[in-house]
Amino acid sequence: MKLTAETTLKGIAIAMGAIAALMAAIELQRALEEERVRVPATVVSDDPLRETLQRCRTLTPVALEADTECQAAWEENRRRFFGTSTTDPETD
Repeated sequence: MKLTAETTLKGIAIAMGAIAALMAAIELQRALEEERVRVPATVVSDDPLRETLQRCRTLTPVALEADTECQAAWEENRRRFFGTSTTDPETD
């Protein structure tokens, strides 16, 4: 197979198109990551437990251990999720 000027130019054009598509995909990914970082997940609710849990999610594990309000909120959340009562003997 003989390389001609036409074949070489076609190869260069294909390579440039592939590079342009790759660069566009990288920029799209970068823009999506920036938007994900910029827009924090907010919970709009009148439920005070959700608001407390949202605050507790931002705490470090050490701070979470010391925060009794967060511990109580997580316990209440587990109770609601599993549908258990606080006097249920199986939860002990």
